[in-house]
Amino acid sequence: MAYGVKDNGFSYFLLLYYNQVLGQPAARVGSAILTALVVDAFSDPIVGYMSDNLHSRLGRRHPFMYASAVPVALAYFFPWHPPVLGHRALLIYLVVLAILVRTTITLFEIPNSSLVAELTDDYDERTTMLSYRFFFGWWGGLTMAVAAYFVFLKSTSQYPIGQLNVLGWRNYGLTAAIVILFAIIISAIGTHSQIPHLKDPPPKLPFNPSRIAREMKRRFPITLSWSCSYRRSSPRWPRGSAPR
Repeated sequence: MAYGVKDNGFSYFLLLYYNQVLGQPAARVGSAILTALVVDAFSDPIVGYMSDNLHSRLGRRHPFMYASAVPVALAYFFPWHPPVLGHRALLIYLVVLAILVRTTITLFEIPNSSLVAELTDDYDERTTMLSYRFFFGWWGGLTMAVAAYFVFLKSTSQYPIGQLNVLGWRNYGLTAAIVILFAIIISAIGTHSQIPHLKDPPPKLPFNPSRIAREMKRRFPITLSWSCSYRRSSPRWPRGSAPR
């Protein structure tokens, strides 16, 4: 649900808000969103590598999930509450916040989605879990979209076109950030009891930059391909969860 809310806002609302309401040229806003997407393509495999190799008493997935909750919510809150800035400063503000949103949500989404392959080896159970993931992702995003148009951005005497109401967008951003925060916390707490049953990380190895670079190079095309297919909401399997 957390990723669904974030993705819906970035896919359908962010360009509209910064272009039609805040007056930024559409091409510049699109470039800012693209820049964040490119950075995200590199952060995904890095976070995946860190999560795969983490040794902690909370396992290798949950520390990232717990740690991401507040940063994701704050990062998503601020793009909808920009300060009064000039066009260039506002664009820089958007680029930085968009990168922060995508990076912090990655800290949750990658470890969380990796749990599917660890919670069970049964093909049908994995299919069910992934079905729930897609269901709540779509449900969360669409619910916030409906709420945006029918609650936060509805027409008033002051704003006949509700989508131009700055206060409405601010209320949307606050509500979406709260939903994201609680969705992440509930998911992390709800799977906490499974930590002792999850798979152990690989043995610790001495820090070796060249070895890490080689492993990252092997992982990057696979992670990037899965990331793109997953975020288009096509029913692809995360690595390791499909039947052999």
